Amino acid sequence: MISIYRVDSKFLAHIKWAFFATTNYSKSFKFNYSKMIHNKTKKTVSLINAKFSRGQGKPGTELGPSFLKTKFLLSNLENLNCPAIESVELEEEKVPSHEEEQFLHNRNLRSISQINKKLSNSVQEAIKDGHVPVLLGGDHSLAIGSVHGTANALGSHIGLIWVDAHADINTPLTSVTGNLHGQPVSFLLYELDKYLPKLEAFSWVKPCLSARNMVYIGLRDLDPEETILVEKYKIKAYSMSDIQRLGIKQVLKETIDYLTIDGELMPLHVSVDIDSLDPWYAPSTGTPVLGGLSLPELMYIGNKIHETGKLSALDLVEVNPLLKNNDHDVEKTVFSASRAILSFFGYKTLGTKKDGHQVPLAKK
Repeated sequence: MISIYRVDSKFLAHIKWAFFATTNYSKSFKFNYSKMIHNKTKKTVSLINAKFSRGQGKPGTELGPSFLKTKFLLSNLENLNCPAIESVELEEEKVPSHEEEQFLHNRNLRSISQINKKLSNSVQEAIKDGHVPVLLGGDHSLAIGSVHGTANALGSHIGLIWVDAHADINTPLTSVTGNLHGQPVSFLLYELDKYLPKLEAFSWVKPCLSARNMVYIGLRDLDPEETILVEKYKIKAYSMSDIQRLGIKQVLKETIDYLTIDGELMPLHVSVDIDSLDPWYAPSTGTPVLGGLSLPELMYIGNKIHETGKLSALDLVEVNPLLKNNDHDVEKTVFSASRAILSFFGYKTLGTKKDGHQVPLAKK
């Protein structure tokens, strides 16, 4: 059974302090794999802005990309020698109500399918051109297209790291809400194909990943049917109580070990839901759950993945600027999200510096 970590006041006080800390976890842990060499060569990033919210019921995630694509993000990618060389804009097409597809209470199926098909093609094209696609969402139903695109570009032998408070492994038959942002994993895994009803809108989607090649980090809110599937197919899963017990350093070491086959780490697709963070760090999201990752912990995940040189694609989803008590909530969420993205390209809490940049000497 996956254990759920319940937050107490002492832990909340700790994470508030940690938000302002500049702890550099990377000094304390290095991987010792011969083929895992820190990749200092120049990478180029293809930003894919997916303005979409129909995979869930709260308007606002379609605004996420506009808030995330900031001067801070772009300038620091440049400083990290990973410039954003292009930007793809994906917006939902207005599907007439009489053409929209519904299954039981699962709605907006044709709208969700159309943008995911475009997203899959955009991800495949970016990887083919030698770029690292970074999806700025948008809700998490978009992972159907992003992971499908990565798997089809690189072959099914990829590793998927899902950083989220939720498992998102419901099926159209088990989902209580009918929101597809809680179901993308069930569309992607070979083992779950038998649980999916035939959906005409998604006839183009074929399972592309083995459950053996997936790792969850940050889980703390699962439906009973999701727990059954995670346990039945032995999906590697670290709940927040596991992270509290083991420490994030050990969790990442085990994750990398697990996704290393015959001494070679798989190409990695990392899908990050901003609600993986505790709501204190990211309040502007649709399904926040107390007791989540701290920002330094999420950045540690990013830094360690970056050091492997195996990041093939990245998603950052579920930022919703309309969900706020005040503007500070949005600012804090964007602050956390932008630094999380940058950490996967080498950004640390001490910031970045430009190659060759020097502090000028004063004339005496």
